[in-house]
Order: sequence, then structure tokens, then C-alpha cells
Amino acid sequence: MSASDRAFDVAVIGGGPAGANAALFAARGGLRTALIERESLPRYKTCGGGVCARARRHLPADFVLPIEREFRDVEMRFLDREQTFAVHRDAPIVSMTMRAEFDHALVQAAQREGVEVLAACSVTSIEQDSEHVVLETTSGRIRADFVVAADGATGACARLAGWTSTLATIPALEAEVRVSAAEFARFAQRAVFDFGTIDQGYAWIFPKRDHLSVGILTMKRGSAHLREGLGSYLWTCGLREITSIEHHGFVIPVAPRAGGFTRGRVLLAGDAAGFADPLTGEGISLALHSGKLAAQALLAHPRDPRRAAAHYDRCVGAEIARDLKWARLLARLLYDRPKLARRLFDHAGQSMCQGVADVVAGQRTYGDLLASPGNWLGAAKVLARATVIPR
Repeated sequence: MSASDRAFDVAVIGGGPAGANAALFAARGGLRTALIERESLPRYKTCGGGVCARARRHLPADFVLPIEREFRDVEMRFLDREQTFAVHRDAPIVSMTMRAEFDHALVQAAQREGVEVLAACSVTSIEQDSEHVVLETTSGRIRADFVVAADGATGACARLAGWTSTLATIPALEAEVRVSAAEFARFAQRAVFDFGTIDQGYAWIFPKRDHLSVGILTMKRGSAHLREGLGSYLWTCGLREITSIEHHGFVIPVAPRAGGFTRGRVLLAGDAAGFADPLTGEGISLALHSGKLAAQALLAHPRDPRRAAAHYDRCVGAEIARDLKWARLLARLLYDRPKLARRLFDHAGQSMCQGVADVVAGQRTYGDLLASPGNWLGAAKVLARATVIPR
């Protein structure tokens, strides 16, 4: 190792929720940790910015989330059939944040634990030898005992580390919309999810501090004319007095990456591993969860890559991947079989929305919902007749 090389126990690539949380927990546990982020910080991140209650369970207890607005009321509307289901909780179901502020606050928390942050730094190659992972970066060479790759669904690090599979992703479009005070007041009290606006997808309105985050996604792969769909949605919602609008496109992974989540001394976390909820498209919860699990695996086995990888794979399988299977089943039902989904919502729509709210709040899992003999008994009968198989 040359005098110019930098050595760490863990090098985390990606300054989003998965990477920053992994770095924070690793450093808090005593590991020498570097966090590598290709952009300068703080940096804009396209995202609706909804941090669910289940996500906050995977943040350090002393972390202060930069909140723009919180909601105890959520609505799911079917605009093509004038059907609305509303859910209320005593505690916030979702907290709205701007991702630039949230990510930066998490990175700063990691820095306070001793993490060395290398911003505006890109990784150009990843090579493993018997003792280390060697990263070539635009800021020099870095050697680490382990690497956590959390550079997103479109990041290059999984490929650089040897994964050949391509993530299954769907397109989404988010817009920061500023409207008149009167228009804003109409949407300021709740988060809204609207179906019947785009084929095999949904739209949303998330009120922030002084503007609306409005978005649309579809489970269809490839081009889906999202900009036209978003414009139509804004018109349908009666949003006429728009003073400014900024569009940002992105992709969401809808299935875990094939080929596993570990390769030697490299662990994948967050969107890079394909961890996002295929029913809702929400990824912050699983990003934070997988980042924390990666750090815990390395803290448990800091000198044994095989045991660390086995630990991570086991925990991911039990706590993330298993429930994603059931979420994919429900996603196929909702998006791929619209007639059947309508029957299901007619029969048990309110209990379904209550159940999904429980999942978002971290109180239940999708597996729990499908196994419940109470609220979901009638739904399970319809589901059984559908013979939907998880993909």
C-alpha cells in the first residue's frame, strides 16, 4: 500500500439513505468508515420525499429528521370511479422532507460519528484481493476491508464489483409544483394517492412546506408518456393556478437484484440491491433498513468476509426479501389485473387501505396482511380465485 493510499475498515459508496445510514451505524460501532459520494453535498435528489413511520424505525433514535410537514391522514382515491378510502392515525403516517436536506442531515450525523466524507468523488474501479477491496476513485486510491455499494438503481458500482444482472425498474416522474395560496390550501392537510389516472400505476400529491410534490408512476417498463400523464393529472385535480413547475424523472427498482446481494467483500444496499416496495414504489424505508443491516453484519464479523456476507444475506432474506415477495403478489393484483382489483376494493377496500397503512407505519408486514383471517378473509378468497403467482 503506497503512502498516498487511504485505508478504512469500511468504504460506503453513495450518500443517500442506505449509504449514509450504513456509514453512521458502522462508525458508531467503532469501524473506520469512509463515505464516498459522487456529487457535491448537499445535492438535489429526485424523490417524493415521504418518510414513512416504518422508515424512522431504522434511523438512530437521536437523529432529527428535517420535516416540512407531517400527515396523520392519507387518502387513496380511484378517480375513474369516484371511490375514496381514507385512513387516519393518531401518530404521523408519513413525514414530508426534501431529500437534499434529509440526506445531508444523515451524512452530517455520520460525520459526527467520525465518518470521513469524500464528496464530489467518483469510483472508477472496484477490485478485490485476499485481504481488501481496492477502489480507484477520482480522489485517489482507497483500500477497505469491506465495501457497501449504495449508489442507487442507476449506479455503476454493482457492475464494477462483478454483478452482471440488470435491475428491473419502472419509470416515474416527480414535479415540484408551486401554486397560489388558495390552491395550496386545498391540498395541504393530507397525502393523496390517486388511481385511475394512468394505466398500471398511480399518481400522488404530497404537500411540502410551501409547494406540492406531485408525481406519477407506472409499472409498465419503458416509455410511458409520463409528462403528458402528469399534465392531465394536474388538470383533473383542478390545479390551474400554477406559478412554477420543475419536472424530474427517475426510475424505481421493483424486484431485488438477481445474483444475490453480496460478492466477496462487497455488499449491496438500497436501490442498488433492488430494495423498493413494489406495491407503493417507496424506497426510503428499505434503503435505511438494508443500510443498517449491512453495518450490523460487518460489525458482527469485521474480519471474516464469508460470515459477514452470510449474516447479511440471512438478515436481508428474513427481514426484507421475504416480505417483498408478498408485496409483489399484491402489486401484480392491483396493477396487472385491474378488474379483479376493483372487485377486491369493492369487497374489502377500507380494510385493505387500513392494512397498507399498518405496513407503512411499520406495525405489520405484507405477509401478515395476507395471512390475517379477519379483515382479509374475503379478500383472500378473491385472491385465491385469481391464482396470482409472485414473480
